[in-house]
Amino acid sequence: MIHHYLDLGVQFLTQSPSVPADPTGGSPPNPFNGVTPDFSFFGMKFNSAWKKLLAGAWGIGFVIIAFGAIRAVVELQSARRGGHPGSVLEHSESAKRSGIALAALAGIGIIFGAVIALF
Repeated sequence: MIHHYLDLGVQFLTQSPSVPADPTGGSPPNPFNGVTPDFSFFGMKFNSAWKKLLAGAWGIGFVIIAFGAIRAVVELQSARRGGHPGSVLEHSESAKRSGIALAALAGIGIIFGAVIALF
């Protein structure tokens, strides 16, 4: 009995695809044409739950980046007062990275909206 199912599995895996080849020699048609993601299939509770979860994660990201930016600026000022030029350069790079991360996080909604609008 198991051998029968193994044979069926091997036959299935070794068969040629059922999608007819394009006579012009191109690739087969895209099965995702016209398909758009839609979470309403799972119901309104799921739809509102994933949005709340995503909003919470986004908010936590802002908090983490804000603390990192505050830390970087405080360390930069401390290094400037202490007269450590190598440390000033290092902490100014950290402050720049925090600013870029904050801008990217703030713009992520617009970025995803633009990508979704393209498709």
